[in-house]
Amino acid sequence: MPRPQSLHPALTQPLLQLRAALAALHPEALARRAGFLRRRPRKIPILDLLLALCALASESVLSLERVAAVIGLAAGCTYSKQAFHQRLAKNLEPFLAQVAVALFGQMSAPLRTEGCFAHFGRVLLHDSTIQSLPRHLAAAFPGSRNQKCQDRAALKIQWICDLLSGALLHLSLSSFRRNDQAAAADLLPVLRKGDLVLRDLGYFSLTVLAQVQAAQAFFLSRLRHGVVVRDPRNQQPIDLLKRLRQTGRFDGWVLLGEQRQLMRLIALPVPPAVANRRRALAKHNRDGRCTPSRQRLALMDWSLFVTNVSAEVWNAEVVAKIYRLRWRIEIIFKSWKSHLHLGELNCRSADLVRLSVLLKLFYCLLTTSCFNALASWVSPVRQVSLLRFSRALAHCGVLIAALLLQISPEQWVGHYLAHHVFYERRADRKNFHQRLTELTGGLT
Repeated sequence: MPRPQSLHPALTQPLLQLRAALAALHPEALARRAGFLRRRPRKIPILDLLLALCALASESVLSLERVAAVIGLAAGCTYSKQAFHQRLAKNLEPFLAQVAVALFGQMSAPLRTEGCFAHFGRVLLHDSTIQSLPRHLAAAFPGSRNQKCQDRAALKIQWICDLLSGALLHLSLSSFRRNDQAAAADLLPVLRKGDLVLRDLGYFSLTVLAQVQAAQAFFLSRLRHGVVVRDPRNQQPIDLLKRLRQTGRFDGWVLLGEQRQLMRLIALPVPPAVANRRRALAKHNRDGRCTPSRQRLALMDWSLFVTNVSAEVWNAEVVAKIYRLRWRIEIIFKSWKSHLHLGELNCRSADLVRLSVLLKLFYCLLTTSCFNALASWVSPVRQVSLLRFSRALAHCGVLIAALLLQISPEQWVGHYLAHHVFYERRADRKNFHQRLTELTGGLT
């Protein structure tokens, strides 16, 4: 396929599809189910509200004045920041989260299930990322405590997506103190028969893994240290470290935990440099409460995986390669934070934090949709980098907003200048020009 003369259509097509997709979602019905809307909107249609919020998603720190002005632009009327402020606390967070899942769950590329994934419907990645917040938000978003027992504030974003299609399946916000193990069951409502689940060690829960098996789905996870491993033939515990020192590796079905769940355990040796790096990290854990045992440190010479996928489908080496794909979510998070400014939030109140982070996530999801379109547009010889694409798209905010609102970029810039470059009229404080006019005799 020849290299295209312009990549502009790969960017504009997903943006134009977004407008149509928002209308097809029946946003008023979604708003009612989420409790955001309880009566017929009298002034601002819900679709116009969503289009305005999507248009604002690429901007840095949003103010109430800015958001209200763009909502008015989308709806063709005036809208005050006081009116929008009253809407902030009315279940806006669950409404926007549902819109994101409904919108970006359907705007995805065709599934590619050949090769190692031929036996699975979807490949679900579940992970989280943390954003620190100012300390005055600790009551709403409690974080860890420092050495002086002072509460910090931090927000955690739980994220489930399909690795193959890029579809979003779950999005939720919580405080830092809802750890990943507590969030392990968030996966179950979106799980389907035949799905494959990839998660890191923080989500390890034998109870949830058993529920994944019961749903006739599949999983691949790291094994948490301390879980009892038994021989399925005689129910006796296996000294895994002793066995590995004798054989060098392991691949077989075992019984795990007190529940004695039948799962496949794979242990593969790692290079000494990798094992030593793991031990160094374990010895210098951040809270200092968990001193690793000798056995745990010794087991770091191996990568330990558990799965219910048989050896006929994946051999041990394939298991390790599949698990490395989980790092894709880390690249996605890095692109959000490094290039799409996920951390630039309005932190004046908890409601504004929720609004800011959800709008940033809309922009991140829109970036992923545009990235998928571009990846399918160009020649297979030239792979597109998500990090580089995110960095480039960060400079296209004016174009994105104009396309979503169906106005020209000049009109968007003109609206910004007309509404957001003048001093506010305040009786209690004078600005520079007023003071200068007084001193130069311009005022009587």
